Amino acid sequence: MTNLTKDVKDLQDEYKENGVVVVRRALTEHWIGQLQDAVEEELKRGDRYFAYRNMRKNPGIFQDFCLNSGIGRVVADIGGADWSSLVFDQMFVKEPGTKTQTGWHTDQPYWPISGPIMTTWIALDPVDSNNGALEFIPRSHASGKKYRPFTTDKLGGFVDYMAKDDPQYIDMPDFEAEREQHEMVHWDLEPGDLLAFDGYIVHSAMGNRTTTRRRRGYAVRFALEGAQYTPSQGVADWLEDDTIAPGAPYKSDAFPEIFRR
Repeated sequence: MTNLTKDVKDLQDEYKENGVVVVRRALTEHWIGQLQDAVEEELKRGDRYFAYRNMRKNPGIFQDFCLNSGIGRVVADIGGADWSSLVFDQMFVKEPGTKTQTGWHTDQPYWPISGPIMTTWIALDPVDSNNGALEFIPRSHASGKKYRPFTTDKLGGFVDYMAKDDPQYIDMPDFEAEREQHEMVHWDLEPGDLLAFDGYIVHSAMGNRTTTRRRRGYAVRFALEGAQYTPSQGVADWLEDDTIAPGAPYKSDAFPEIFRR
């Protein structure tokens, strides 16, 4: 069986409280192998770290996974939602020796979407604190704060703030310098394990300090029941859609609903 059938409804309360959960062995061996192969093919583009996105728009393994694996049901079950729609996918490959930390940030302020957004981040290699584990501040998704988007260098390091004059945002605190003031968590992962996290949770990714171990991750972003198109927010104009009225559910031909109860 190639589809994701794991029962994750027991994670709803944990997700709601903490803004992040881990799902062990979420993917079948079929999908792990297929996605590993697809990532290797995509890397031949030789692009910058954050540029590998929206692969799901082209026919192939990424599109097949997003539309046909059952991942839309998994996120709806975790989020307690009646539907999920596909926003975009993205891959993150930290090669050995890539010591740059991905800076502390929240995702959703970059995007023109309000309401429930969930990212699934799938490990395609063993992941730990030595080769680039994701790190989270539990419950930070519920703070109500919109941290200002920022640009990064080719390895993901902070460069400068965007939307500097937009009063809906505040600057991101230096969480790295304040580590002792916050609870921070990460999980060691095996290929096929999945992290599901809220669009407003504060998170980062450690550098890859190893000399031999890669860290391949595949992320798919979803809007859930209650998510609305909010073009007054965000800096990602490629997620804008004039076929959706402001305030309407964030789903369209470009961002299709892929699961409904």
